[in-house]
Amino acid sequence: MPEDARVRTQRDSSGQPSADAPLRLTGRAVLVSLLTAALVGFVFPYANLVIRGTRPANTSLPFGTIAVFFVLVALVNPALKLVRRHLALTRSELLVVFVSALLASSVVTWGLIGQLLPIMSGVTYYSQPENHWKELFEPNTASWLAVQDEEAARQFYEGARVGGHVPWRPWLLPLGMWMLFAVALFAASMGLMILLRRQWVERERLVYPLMRLPVEMVEGTDGPGLLPPLLRSRLFWIGALIAIIPAVFIGLHYYYPVVPRPNLRQTVVIPLQRERVPLRLWMNFSVVAFAYLINADLGFSLSFFAVFSALQTPLLRLMGIGVGAKEIYCAGSPAVSNQAMGAMIFLVGASLHTARREIGGAFRAALGMSQAGPWEGERALASAGVLCLVGGLVGMTWWLVASGLPLLATLIFLFAAFVTFTALTRAAVQGGVPVSRAALIPQSFVLHALGSRAVGPAGIASLAYGFAWSADIRVFLMPFAAHGLKAWSDSRVSRRSFLPLAVGVLGVSTAVAIVTTLMLAYSRGGVSLSGWLFRGCPQAAFRFGAAAMENPMTPSLSWWLWMAAGTIVMWALTTLHLRFIGWPLHPLGFAIALHRLAAASAGLRHRSDPAGAGPVVLHLRGLAAQGVDTALRGLSHV
Repeated sequence: MPEDARVRTQRDSSGQPSADAPLRLTGRAVLVSLLTAALVGFVFPYANLVIRGTRPANTSLPFGTIAVFFVLVALVNPALKLVRRHLALTRSELLVVFVSALLASSVVTWGLIGQLLPIMSGVTYYSQPENHWKELFEPNTASWLAVQDEEAARQFYEGARVGGHVPWRPWLLPLGMWMLFAVALFAASMGLMILLRRQWVERERLVYPLMRLPVEMVEGTDGPGLLPPLLRSRLFWIGALIAIIPAVFIGLHYYYPVVPRPNLRQTVVIPLQRERVPLRLWMNFSVVAFAYLINADLGFSLSFFAVFSALQTPLLRLMGIGVGAKEIYCAGSPAVSNQAMGAMIFLVGASLHTARREIGGAFRAALGMSQAGPWEGERALASAGVLCLVGGLVGMTWWLVASGLPLLATLIFLFAAFVTFTALTRAAVQGGVPVSRAALIPQSFVLHALGSRAVGPAGIASLAYGFAWSADIRVFLMPFAAHGLKAWSDSRVSRRSFLPLAVGVLGVSTAVAIVTTLMLAYSRGGVSLSGWLFRGCPQAAFRFGAAAMENPMTPSLSWWLWMAAGTIVMWALTTLHLRFIGWPLHPLGFAIALHRLAAASAGLRHRSDPAGAGPVVLHLRGLAAQGVDTALRGLSHV
C-alpha cells in the first residue's frame, strides 16, 4: 500500500505501513469538520425558517447533509485537485467531514434548538386568562427553566421593532441550564451507541442502509480522476434525471399553476361498515432505494404491519372493544400505541441482552479490570463510552429532579425515552427507516404509570418542558451517532478520535444554531418564520400539561394490558423468526410499523442487482427530486 505523506499509519515488523492499522485524524480534517458544523448551524435554521423549502434536517439521513457533502465531493474537492493535487481531501478525510456534518444536523433545527427555544418562552407569550397557563405553570416552574421576561418573549415571537437586536440577559440563565441538560443527553446517547456499535456492526452485521450512499460517493476519490467513479457513471446521472424531471414540474407548478403537477401521493379510503380506513400510498424514491438494501422479509413486514395497524383500531371498535382516545403525538389509538411501546421494550431488552458481553466488557475495562473481553485493544474507547453513558444518565436525573419531577417519575421518564430512542435507532440502522416517530411519548408513559397526582404540578410542568427533546422526535442524536460511528469505521480513522471531534462539532453547531435562530426570530418575528415551531409546538406542550393538571390521569389496567399484549406478540414473532427458516414476518416490522413512518414502499425489493448500482441511483434520484423541489419552492418564498 503506498503511504500517503499526509496520513501517518502504524507499521508492521517489516517497516511497511499496515493495511489494518487505523489512520490518524489529520488537522485539516478537524478544521474542515468544525467549519462545516458552523455552516450547518447557520444554513439549516435559515433554510428551515426563512427559505422554507424542503426541510434540510428532518430525517435520519438529512437531505441538507447529503447536499453539503455532494458539493464538497463533486465541486470543492475536484477544484482543489486542479489547483494542487495534495490539497484535496482523501477518502478518509471526506468521511470524517461527512460524519461531522451528520452529527451537526441532528441538533440545529428539529432535533433540539428549533423546538427548545419556542418551548422555553411559550408559557410567557401564550398565557391568557382563558387558558390559565399563568396560574398553572408559573408557580410550579423552576425560575431557570423558562424565559420569564414578557417583553423578551413578545419580541421573540413578534419581532423587535428597532434593529432586531437580541436581548440576551433574559435568555442566559435558562439557556445555560438547558445546555447542561443537552450535554448530559448527548453524552448518554453517544455512550450507549459506542457500547452497542461492536454488537451491531461486527456481531450482528446490520446493514446500515442509509450509510451506503455517502460511502459510495467517496469510493475511488484517491484515484487519478477528478471525480469519484459514482459521479462519472452515466447510469447515475440517468437515474438522477428521471427524478429531476417530475421534480421540475412540481416546482414550476408553484410559479405557474397551468403547468401540470405530478401527483405522487394518493390516499385510498377503505369503508368498513361505519368505519373508514385511510391508506396513504405515497411514492418516495428514497424509501424505494432503501428497500434494495434490506432483507426481503423485513421490507415485507414493514408494509404488512403498517396496513395491519391501520386496520386494527376500526376493527376493534366494530367488535365493541374499547381502544381509548388518541393521545398527542401517539401512533393512533392507545391500543395500537401501547402495543408498539410494549414491542419496543422487548426489542430494546433483547438487544441489550444480546450485547451483554460487549457491554460487560466495556464496564470491566472502565473499572480497570484485567478481563475486558472484546474491548481488550480499545480500553480507552470502552471507558469513554461507559463514562458518557453513566455520567449522562446521572446528569439528566439530577437536572430533571431539580426541575420539579419526582425521582421515581424521572427514572420512568428516562426509561421510556431511551427505549424509544434505541428502538427507533435500531429501525434506522437495520431497516433503513428514514423517518419515524415515537409510538407513545414518554410523558404519557409516566402519567399513565404513576397518575397525575403522584407526579405533581411541578413534575407535570417539567414534563411539558420536556417536549423540547422527547415528544415530537423525528430527529434526535442517537441514530446520527450510530450512523456516524459506522461511517467512521469505514473511514479507518482511529476510533479514539471520534468522541473528541463529536464534542467539538456538537458544541459549535449548537452554539451557532442558537444565535442564528434567536437573531432570525427577533429580526423577523418567530410566528412569521414557522407556524408549527413557534405556534403549534409550544402550545401542544403546554396544552398537554394543563390538561394533565386540570383533569388528572389515573393508572389503568387496560392500558397496561395492551402494552403486555405487544410485548408477548413481539416475543412470539422473534421466536418464530429465529427458529423457522423462511418465516415471512420480521419482528422489527411489528415494533416499528405500528406508528407513522415513511415505509409504505419498503416491501418492494429488487432482486437482480447484485452490483449495488440500483440503490445508489434510486437514492440519488430521490435526493435530486428533493433538491430541485427545495430550490424552486425556496425561491418562491424569497
